[in-house]
Amino acid sequence: MDRYQTVTSSEIAPVAGAAIGAALRQPHPQGLDPGHPGHAQAAQDAAASVAPVRRAATGEGEDAHEALAFLGQRYSMGPKYLGFPAPSPQELRRAVAIALRAPDHQQLRPFRFVRVGDAQRERLAGLFAHDAARRGHCATEVERARQRAYNGPALLAVLGRVRPNVEDVPEHEQWACIGAGMMNLLNALHLMGYGAKILSGASVRDPDIQAAFCRTGETLVSWILAGTPTCAARPKQPDDVQAALSDWIESEPQAPGEHT
Repeated sequence: MDRYQTVTSSEIAPVAGAAIGAALRQPHPQGLDPGHPGHAQAAQDAAASVAPVRRAATGEGEDAHEALAFLGQRYSMGPKYLGFPAPSPQELRRAVAIALRAPDHQQLRPFRFVRVGDAQRERLAGLFAHDAARRGHCATEVERARQRAYNGPALLAVLGRVRPNVEDVPEHEQWACIGAGMMNLLNALHLMGYGAKILSGASVRDPDIQAAFCRTGETLVSWILAGTPTCAARPKQPDDVQAALSDWIESEPQAPGEHT
């Protein structure tokens, strides 16, 4: 008999999401610095506090099943589908603590996040408008670019620092770590009940915008918008797991000089 026969994913996911979200929403004990070593312990404590609720939800002690079901409902949500409330500063710190669990060979910490406060949106709007004007856009497009600075109840800039010539950690591994950190952040926000989306576009390449956010050696990678979903998320197209995962099929050895 299927051990999950009496507990469906649709029944488990809301319970698990609420339980995990409640743990993630707990006040963070380490202040504002997301790089504080205590963040790892905070993330472990959050996972431990959720475990009993997970077991109660399934009645089987299968800790991961319902969490996976809930994570399987995560989709990107654009700014027009994101409302208030926004994630609080404490919730963002907790999400960043989860982001820091990304695989990070030699602990290079190649990414960080910068929150754009409500009072700073006007300054960012001016930078967006100046960038659009410099690229030759008409007045209507310049104003549209200006308004993008107000998208999303919460707005984060993602900064990456990829170091060349690091022994055993090539640049592509560092970029993979940056992507994993962003995904961990999105998953944490989802488990808290928020929607989010990664956006980039020409603005991240503008030198003035780069200078406003980046430290020496950093690149402005993208923006992350977050808020409370105003509608149910829907996939744009069905997932094709079979295309994304396959077995290795070994080819016959080639004779020297042969090419396929």
